[in-house]
Amino acid sequence: MSYAIKLGGAAVAMLFLGVLGIVVFSNIWARVGLGAAMVVVFGGLLLFAWYMDRKDKAKRAGIDELPNI
Repeated sequence: MSYAIKLGGAAVAMLFLGVLGIVVFSNIWARVGLGAAMVVVFGGLLLFAWYMDRKDKAKRAGIDELPNI
């Protein structure tokens, strides 16, 4: 599969998730305002990125102790 198709699929998925996020969080948008809702959404994305980074660091934990080739 070519890179362009993967990139296009990722763009479509991001667009779909954005629309889904607006629909799901529509009550939050209306009650607390756009700024606070963006803090909630981007805070969740930041928490997810932090979790994935910790998981990747744990996977690479012993790589420095491997012998040189």
